[in-house]
Amino acid sequence: MNIPKHLSNTAKYITFLLFLFIGNADAQILIDSVIAVVNGQPITQSELTNEFRIDAILGKPLSREPTEAEKQAYLDRIISRRFVLQGAEKIGITAVDHKKQVAARTAAIRSKFPSDVVFRNVLREQELEIEVLEKWMSDEIIYSEYFTRQFVRTVDSKEIDELAPQYFEANKAQFVAPATVTFRSALVVVAPDSSKKEKQAAKRLAEHINSRLLQGETYETVKQSSKTEKSISFNSLTLTTDTSLGAIVAQLEPSERKGPIPVPEGFRIVELVKKTSERQKQFSEVKDQVADLIRHNKAETAFKEWLTRQKADEPWYILEDALKRVSGIKIQPTK
Repeated sequence: MNIPKHLSNTAKYITFLLFLFIGNADAQILIDSVIAVVNGQPITQSELTNEFRIDAILGKPLSREPTEAEKQAYLDRIISRRFVLQGAEKIGITAVDHKKQVAARTAAIRSKFPSDVVFRNVLREQELEIEVLEKWMSDEIIYSEYFTRQFVRTVDSKEIDELAPQYFEANKAQFVAPATVTFRSALVVVAPDSSKKEKQAAKRLAEHINSRLLQGETYETVKQSSKTEKSISFNSLTLTTDTSLGAIVAQLEPSERKGPIPVPEGFRIVELVKKTSERQKQFSEVKDQVADLIRHNKAETAFKEWLTRQKADEPWYILEDALKRVSGIKIQPTK
């Protein structure tokens, strides 16, 4: 039986208020409210708020109060996830199976911040507990596992083999090897917290290296004589010409040098080795990539059809009055 999905009945809203009792019955403090229910499982205001806060932690913050449309879109995302988590539970996919993955993802997010202290401070500024972030990541991992198991792996491989050549011919523009430049590089590293004096010293060192190269010394000679300088690194790189550094190097002729070039890491001296023009890839080169794209597209279509059926057949609804009361979602920009 499908229960109406949007309810504004005040009595039903009150039924789904969560209270925290402190001391006696007269000391009730409202701590959360239910804004939607999926198969008997409540979705609360704090879950919606945390969805915005987690996006901020992941580097996608809003600089303002979310609009009603954005709140609705985020709630729709949570509702879809809840249907998936319920489906995953039915076939035995649980959070217990993914503890190591959650720990690895937490570590990966933490590594994007200068220190653990900074990471904890950002969590505190967002009013977000680490356990909430870990639970969210666990749910995302379960979601991905369910999607892969139920939709990606069920796509007919024979059908993909038949469709792949046609897909490639119709979408050749997607399979172009970009123009690249290969070059030698000498980098004088400048730490982000370096003083103005230290930055000037690094620039002078880079100018000195460039001068030696211009006078005829080879990269190898300069590299060997600079082994004790931990701030200098020598390597060969290949970049596409649509990157900022790649575009600069692309202006050079083979064996031509340029530098010092200010880059985020410090100062770089470059010498062009070769240029490679853009070219159309052959089907044989991208056969597996094409197959993956088709498989994913078909899986996405099957998933959307499944989700539509779930929403038509299973009881779920949004408490419109409660959703309208969601306000004050102030997301702090991460530093």
